[in-house]
Amino acid sequence: MDRRTLGEYRIEGIVGAGRMGVVYLAIDPSGRKVALKVLRDDIAIDPVYRERFRREGRMLAALDHPHVIPIHGMGEIDGQLYIATRLTSSTLRDLITAGPIPVDEAIAILAAVAEALDNVLLDPGCVYLTDFGLARDPSGFALTVPGQVLGTIDYMAPELLEGIRIGPATDIYALACLAVETLTGQVPFPRDNDAATTYAHVMGAPPSVSERRPELPVALDDVIAAGMAKAPDDRPATAGTLIADMLRALDRPQPAGLVATG
Repeated sequence: MDRRTLGEYRIEGIVGAGRMGVVYLAIDPSGRKVALKVLRDDIAIDPVYRERFRREGRMLAALDHPHVIPIHGMGEIDGQLYIATRLTSSTLRDLITAGPIPVDEAIAILAAVAEALDNVLLDPGCVYLTDFGLARDPSGFALTVPGQVLGTIDYMAPELLEGIRIGPATDIYALACLAVETLTGQVPFPRDNDAATTYAHVMGAPPSVSERRPELPVALDDVIAAGMAKAPDDRPATAGTLIADMLRALDRPQPAGLVATG
């Protein structure tokens, strides 16, 4: 979409772009700066993608959590679906590309992510999640048809890529993948194309974070491997458990309030 306005929203620039849409810096009718996410024109013609986008907006609007991105509005204008959310100052990827993240800072971010899982956005002192609905709906089924890939393939569990019924363990896998990237600056399986990345998720061994970043203990490799286990039942029971296991491997204290079971 190449335009300066969307209804009463004034578009001032592009914040980012992904498989499904573009996120714009926009000014809403009240004069507030927002992140305005819209479907790409070539995606918006597909009713399946349009339903996924609507579902994402409904899920965001229904959630009230300190680490879930606040939503300011959603709807459809001239056939263009949009979601307006809080504008954050940067993304986790900005931190990653800027250089190695200190281990304690990385763990603090991941502990926040463990409370509310998906794509990560940062404000000073805050961690937010957004893009709910890209992985699965509350019933545990992916809302895609064969051959479709929604969201970021670098964090997708084998069962999601294979179209099998999914659940909380799918999010655990994504968190373990995010931990690899946050701690090492690389996604688990850097490959040249989606097919190769998919194959690695389904068949490849989890990466060694201690090889990528020698200051990390070898014990952390086992924790990551458990989080990225091919079989969902072999993964930690909760995101909190995965973070707790990471902290033990790093010989760090367990923070108050961390939920770790199983």
